[in-house]
Amino acid sequence: MKISRKMIVAILSILALGIVVIGCSKDNSKEIESGISKKTISIGCMPLNKDAVEALTDFMGEKGYEIDIRIFDGNNLPAEALAANEIDCLLLNHLPWIKTFNAQHDSELTLVDGFSYASELGIYSEKHSSIEEIPENGIIIISNDPTNIDRSLTFLEQLGLIKLGEKNGEFYSILDIVENLKNIEFREVETTSTAGSYKDVDASVSFTSVMKNAGIDAQGYIEEDGKSKDFPVGFVVNKGNEETKWAKDLVEVAQKEEYKNRFDNIFEGAYVILENK
Repeated sequence: MKISRKMIVAILSILALGIVVIGCSKDNSKEIESGISKKTISIGCMPLNKDAVEALTDFMGEKGYEIDIRIFDGNNLPAEALAANEIDCLLLNHLPWIKTFNAQHDSELTLVDGFSYASELGIYSEKHSSIEEIPENGIIIISNDPTNIDRSLTFLEQLGLIKLGEKNGEFYSILDIVENLKNIEFREVETTSTAGSYKDVDASVSFTSVMKNAGIDAQGYIEEDGKSKDFPVGFVVNKGNEETKWAKDLVEVAQKEEYKNRFDNIFEGAYVILENK
């Protein structure tokens, strides 16, 4: 069969059009993957701070976004979901915790610059009104993850209840206590459980946010460690997504005075918004 010149031209034109369409499709795919066109953002959190995420929905809605709130029942679960690309972002864990998670899980979770807040760490007691009243052989609850054990033990040393030796690893652990001046028993529990049975022991080292979520006066601690600014909480994403438009829009919204006022009214001091330079 003889193919005419006109037919050859027509075939070449169709092929050229197909290449253009495929190229546009690939460009559009890259645009979606990069987050430029993302309009639904899934954010992981826990019950103790879900209101901070819910407060974003109206403001982000004005920018054309829908927020898909994913509430988890474990402190590590949002980070695991983010690392597995099951959610886009998390708002829960402080930066030292995230860095430790990355090291342990070979992940690259990244805090987006521009907005952060913190929960204070205090020592609470239903039975005692001062550190001096905590008795010999008393029981104190502390968190069981590395960064928060380290912070809790450093705090207890600051309070004069223990003395720590040299660290055997990156973080202090119970094994690094060289003097336990009142022979205190330390019960290690998941961070969000530090308020659970604090009335049954002598004291609990817990976060203001955890206590408020349990219906306990967040500011009712005996002492507070004063290091909240070193443990910022913010929008955490997989590395590379911190430069996407949707991540930058989250920060822009969270920087609005209207959002900050709503945040402060919701949490009543259980969280404190940090200054971001």
